[in-house]
Amino acid sequence: YAAEVEEEQVALKLEQILLERGYTVIMIRTTNDCPYSNMERALAANASGAGCFIRIHCNSLDDSSVTGVINYAPSNSNPYMSGDLIASSQRFASILAQYMCAAAGAQNRGIINGDEMTGINWCEVPVSLVEMGFMSNPDEDRKLNDDNYQNLLAQGMANGIDAYFGR
Repeated sequence: YAAEVEEEQVALKLEQILLERGYTVIMIRTTNDCPYSNMERALAANASGAGCFIRIHCNSLDDSSVTGVINYAPSNSNPYMSGDLIASSQRFASILAQYMCAAAGAQNRGIINGDEMTGINWCEVPVSLVEMGFMSNPDEDRKLNDDNYQNLLAQGMANGIDAYFGR
């Protein structure tokens, strides 16, 4: 399953870039073997004192023509989060998408605001789930497996994190 490798590789590249920039990075997982539920991952992010929580994924659809980056954030009516946390998460997701797409040349498919994801709903820190691209599109899947493209995505995420924190 290609996405599992892609996600892991990009996450490790992002970790290295952020460490080089002086961030403290807490990795919830570093392999595909993850014994934690989405809720437990969010609780771990909360307990760590993190300034933000990024969840890295690859997307797939039945329509193989679709490409691009989509980021998820809570909606304005999320019953589990404060208004400030919702606004911060939406801002974080938007900035990440902007910088990822600029660095990688990917299509920005925008932000999806929803309240059905436990990995978002349990967060007490700004959170975004990043869908880096569509494995169901053969060209994008090849890119997602390319080391240089992975570096561009990780660089874009790091630049977005810098921008979010005003660095």
